[in-house]
Amino acid sequence: MKPFFENLKQSFTSENFKKTFQETMSGDVLLRERVRAQMPFVIMICAMFVIYMFCNYRAQTQQRQISQLNKQLEDAHFEYLTLQAELVEQSRQSYILQRLQENGSNVKISNQPAIAID
Repeated sequence: MKPFFENLKQSFTSENFKKTFQETMSGDVLLRERVRAQMPFVIMICAMFVIYMFCNYRAQTQQRQISQLNKQLEDAHFEYLTLQAELVEQSRQSYILQRLQENGSNVKISNQPAIAID
């Protein structure tokens, strides 16, 4: 167990740290065989990250569109209800009779029930 701690202490010396830092910053680390062997994996991870970002952006855009369409649908539904209420009001017999009298028509409500013609 003792050699492990000695190797660990040795790897944290300032000279070793400077060398490792220099290799990392200059890019020499990327030329090592172990790192080069992992490059396809790193490229795949980067590609997957780009695809993830694209899908996330597209999902957010579609969510905004859905929200806008739901709002338009709700507005159209309320407009439909308003127009339907106006139509019901204007199709009542009393309203029709009042409009006819305003236009000077002599149409009166019949006192006799309607007769079915066979």
